Amino acid sequence: MSRNIYSKKGFTLIELLVVIAIIAILIALLLPAVQQAREAARRSTCKNNMKQLGLALHNYHDAHTKFPYSSANNAMVWTQAGDPILNTSGWTLLLPYLEQSALYNQFNFTAAQRDSTFSGWSSTSAGTVMGASADITANMELTKKVIAVFNCPSDDNNQTYNSATSYYGCGISGSAMTNYGFSVSSGTGPWRLWSNEGITTRALFGENSNSDISKIKDGTSNTVMVCETTRQVRDGTGNYWGCSVYAGNGVNLAHGRGINYWLCCSWTPPMTERPGVLGSYSMPGSAHVGGCMILLADGAVRFISENIDSTIRTNLSRIKDGQVIGEF
Repeated sequence: MSRNIYSKKGFTLIELLVVIAIIAILIALLLPAVQQAREAARRSTCKNNMKQLGLALHNYHDAHTKFPYSSANNAMVWTQAGDPILNTSGWTLLLPYLEQSALYNQFNFTAAQRDSTFSGWSSTSAGTVMGASADITANMELTKKVIAVFNCPSDDNNQTYNSATSYYGCGISGSAMTNYGFSVSSGTGPWRLWSNEGITTRALFGENSNSDISKIKDGTSNTVMVCETTRQVRDGTGNYWGCSVYAGNGVNLAHGRGINYWLCCSWTPPMTERPGVLGSYSMPGSAHVGGCMILLADGAVRFISENIDSTIRTNLSRIKDGQVIGEF
């Protein structure tokens, strides 16, 4: 009587290791593609945010025949005794055009949005913070709201400034930040009024700016309205949507350090890089590899390379320098 004997087969150790190695290689090949797809989606959201801001700016212009200021009555400028200090941000004026009417209606615009007379590291403003204490406190509380349209999802930095100081934040812990800054000139920081800046060198926005479409002499397709930045910076502070502060009242596309300058800080050598966190305030840059987004005055959003010529950056940042930009 014959008997059939079946042998039980399985993977040898070497075969199992080969299979694991192949799977690891496939994952390694797929992971960058997945990450790139996710970043592409985040970048698309960032671009859409800026388009919404552009639409809001133009709708505001249609209603008021001018654009909002980037900041107003900031303690850095209002230094005479009795001068009114409001520390307001132009972003708050756009809230009704960003589906935030309920939030806008809670602000008291006759009261300061930040309770501070701080005007620099060595002096204090002689101006007067406007409004009753309760109204100022209520305004500051409102600046803590994180609003999606003001944030680029590629930026992993904190969305709020979790401290209350006399020079950064909106005077209250949890001040909400933004990745998007009004286009300002090198002279706006906010150390001087927009009206006192040179006509051929000023940007579209600034301290107590009063600009409109007619003032954009270089053409709306050649002029920047809003520029991207990082929420956190290593020297100073990023931008806030709810108040104006010592630093962070816009972005200077013509900044001498260029786009995506990560080095800091000269006062604590050696200087080091932290990609994703710009070296200082008012700098253009982003968490996107290779450049940042800009919103042009015609409503178009463009991604510009960090290697773009500095002259082109400067020309884009000015509203009346008479320079022809061409393709960029």
